Amino acid sequence: SRFGDWKLVQELLKTMDAIASDVRSSGRCADVNLSNVAQRYVLDTKAVASVLIGVRNQDHIAENIRTHLFELTAAERDAIDAVVAKRKGPKGDVWDIERG
Repeated sequence: SRFGDWKLVQELLKTMDAIASDVRSSGRCADVNLSNVAQRYVLDTKAVASVLIGVRNQDHIAENIRTHLFELTAAERDAIDAVVAKRKGPKGDVWDIERG
């Protein structure tokens, strides 16, 4: 696997879900979900200007707009970074996969 084993993937999902719960309970965004947290995390990466998300209906549009209604705290980013740092996949940029 490029990221890590199933246990690590589940750890990342649980971390992001817990962050989504904290965002909701703090009142920063009432309907935020794990997907919004993941998108926000990627968008906060220095080299990323946008993410391309598939949308099949109006509900998906509203869901994706929520990504822009909150910010992650430094502690929340650090929590995700701590899990991502455990990955076993490529350590460089996305193009390292292409370069082989």
